[in-house]
Amino acid sequence: MALIKSITLENGITVNYHRIVSVNNITNHSSIIELASYTAKSKRLEEKSALENHQSMNIFIHTKYFNTDYNSSLNVNTAYSYLKTLDQFDGYIDDLDDEVE
Repeated sequence: MALIKSITLENGITVNYHRIVSVNNITNHSSIIELASYTAKSKRLEEKSALENHQSMNIFIHTKYFNTDYNSSLNVNTAYSYLKTLDQFDGYIDDLDDEVE
């Protein structure tokens, strides 16, 4: 799964494809969601192929961390649900083709 939404970063680069890389719970303290954003879905697919084939790649990836209140049941699926409530993802489209890894 991933979210498709055009977002322009402070440096002027526009990213359109966003996937959760990791979810980390710090017991009784906080939950952290790591999100990777790509300029296009094709760049995510290029990354995936390069990693599988041990090849080099030239891909821009913007990583952002979202800290939220501790949630012991937070996982990748519930993390996507959380991201969908944020203003910056208003009007998103689900991409169900990218499997949760």
